[in-house]
Amino acid sequence: MAILITKQILSRHSETLEKVYRFRHRFFVDHKKWTTLVKPDEREIDEFDTPEAVHIVGLDESGDVSTYTRLLPTTGPHLLRDVYPEILQGSPAPTGPDIWEWTRAAINPFKRDSGKGASQIKGEFYAAVIETCLYLGIRALLVEAHPGLVTSAIEVGFHTRRLALPTEYRGEPVVPFFCEITERTLARTQEVFGLSSPVLRVEETGVEAPALERLAQ
Repeated sequence: MAILITKQILSRHSETLEKVYRFRHRFFVDHKKWTTLVKPDEREIDEFDTPEAVHIVGLDESGDVSTYTRLLPTTGPHLLRDVYPEILQGSPAPTGPDIWEWTRAAINPFKRDSGKGASQIKGEFYAAVIETCLYLGIRALLVEAHPGLVTSAIEVGFHTRRLALPTEYRGEPVVPFFCEITERTLARTQEVFGLSSPVLRVEETGVEAPALERLAQ
């Protein structure tokens, strides 16, 4: 199961977000060794964790965080514009109310499938992101990641294009790319990972406005 946390329901999920910040520190600092993110309280929070951020949190049967990712609106501050625009190598980045940035993607390394082949937890992670985009009216995502992830994204159904050539950032190769999201993207991901039903749980907010207008309120 994955839950969607938007600013309309932040107050209901303070306990879950505390788990998220500690999970992010364990994953990105302890596991990935991103030492620039070290925090004395072991809670990985940055300047982009504003009410405008959308959190997608995968929870296991005991309520612990198994997967996590964050989406940021490109109409406001986001990493590609405000942290490392140089990786675009002078190329423009698409922006707009229906284009968001996909950041802080993490799957608990102790929850990963041990065998070969399609991973259920990975499939549910991808599906939750796609279902979120379809629900919120997001038509495309900006991603900055290892070049190998471009191929992986294509294989599971994302229609992608590179925005610049790979470059080195803090000792690792990274490439910015653009992912379009459609119903076909979800269908392909479900097919690849053998998913037969939605994985995202969306809480009722009581707001009847269209998806993007809900986030703007």
